[in-house]
Amino acid sequence: MSWLWQHLQMLALIGALFSMVACSGGQGAVASKSSSRAAINAGQIVPAAQVRVGEYMRYYEQDFAAPTEGALGFDLRLGNPQVSQQGGIVWLQLGMQAQAAPDNVVGPMNLALVIDRSGSMDTPDKMPYVKQALRIFLQSLRSDDIVAIVTYGSTAEVLRTAQPVGDGRWIDGAINSIAIDGNTNLHAGMMLGFTEVNKNHDPSRNNRVILLTDGIANEGVTDPGQIAEDALAYNDRGIYLSTIGLGLDFNDGLLIRLAEQGQGGYSFVDSAQELDRIFRTHVAGVKQRVASDLSLTLMPAQGVQLTKLTDYKERPPAEGAHILLPAVGAGDSAVMLAQFQVAPMSAQGMQPLAIVKFSYFDEVRQQPVAVEQTIQIELTTAAVDYNPTQEPSVLRNVTIQAMAEGMIEIDQLFQSGQYEAAWQITVDLEERLTRVARLIQDPQIEEDIVLMQRYQQTLADAIYQSTGRRPNPSGMAQAHGDGEQGWPTEPTPEVPIIDLR
Repeated sequence: MSWLWQHLQMLALIGALFSMVACSGGQGAVASKSSSRAAINAGQIVPAAQVRVGEYMRYYEQDFAAPTEGALGFDLRLGNPQVSQQGGIVWLQLGMQAQAAPDNVVGPMNLALVIDRSGSMDTPDKMPYVKQALRIFLQSLRSDDIVAIVTYGSTAEVLRTAQPVGDGRWIDGAINSIAIDGNTNLHAGMMLGFTEVNKNHDPSRNNRVILLTDGIANEGVTDPGQIAEDALAYNDRGIYLSTIGLGLDFNDGLLIRLAEQGQGGYSFVDSAQELDRIFRTHVAGVKQRVASDLSLTLMPAQGVQLTKLTDYKERPPAEGAHILLPAVGAGDSAVMLAQFQVAPMSAQGMQPLAIVKFSYFDEVRQQPVAVEQTIQIELTTAAVDYNPTQEPSVLRNVTIQAMAEGMIEIDQLFQSGQYEAAWQITVDLEERLTRVARLIQDPQIEEDIVLMQRYQQTLADAIYQSTGRRPNPSGMAQAHGDGEQGWPTEPTPEVPIIDLR
């Protein structure tokens, strides 16, 4: 095992693999799913560059038990613990749940809210709901939290200088005074927010800027590299940045870059309900970081190879991986999937699959923590109808991951003019989602069925405009189907993994 350890390759996975899942708060990106949904509902093709698989998956609720000891609890599940002696694919689900921080250990906030008030925000589904969500968010804060409100259009201004929330009576007046004006000077607004937080910078506080925009920077400093570089100077001082995107015309790449280097969340809002959810449920994680210096090590046993890892663009090192992960906020839950290939073996009974190691620094208890577990499988003589995703939670998350990967492939096919092949993927995904929904009755999966039907219609319209005919399901060869026997089966390890970075 020492030889194996020496030969592990380091994978620094960009995209905050174990960060925030929607509805749990925390620090990380969850924009991929909601921005994909917005594009589909608008009759557009989802850009492959905006589909980051791990981020897409973080949108979905998980049901992991709260930790009983330490800041983090880990939930490790196999898709099927029984594997034929002939070998096969094994899915390992790595779940994580962070504790909810007690009020007495939550550090006070030093926060600047930076709000886009440019002309494009002047619609009934934007500024009115932004104001409503801001009221909910601010009224949830403590009296000793420090808050500044900054707005920006063609210019930026401090609407309310940094001050304690106090009794909160000033909040409504400040929010009501936000007026629509001009273009999008995102840089000026962001820098003014950093300046306000810097006035009261205190390592004992959670020093943070939350930036909301519905557009692309088109006034003042507009170069994304310069904007990110100027933000980094404050990030390095411990003033962090979270970003929220609205609408369909915004710089996705810039907002996620700002959030990642600023150790903050990146969310996308495609409805009033989504904005309300983001502000309501992300407060706890924004307030308190409970774990840092988090890493995960996967060490496959002899005769086992690591073949796939959520959000990693290529086939991971077969002999194992050491993965660096970002800080975790209070109440965060997250999931990651690892796929292994087990070689044919003559042994029977319980055999090791992999050693899993987690290490992190517990910010609440101020101590390092290390957790190690050997995952075992049972080798059997049975070779028929093996289902690698028999466990319902693993089935659900493997399906979500496949859906995100399908979104990427759809755009790639569409851009190359292969409209019917792209349409067929939506048909196959709808069928897959429908079967999973029947088995686990998950409301989020059921919503995805409707979404996939809408996507089919968009692609069917593209086919009709191109060829003058409607697509015919029976005329396709089900190239992306899973087959009936032992459904759902998974791609063999020889299938290349799509580059998501």
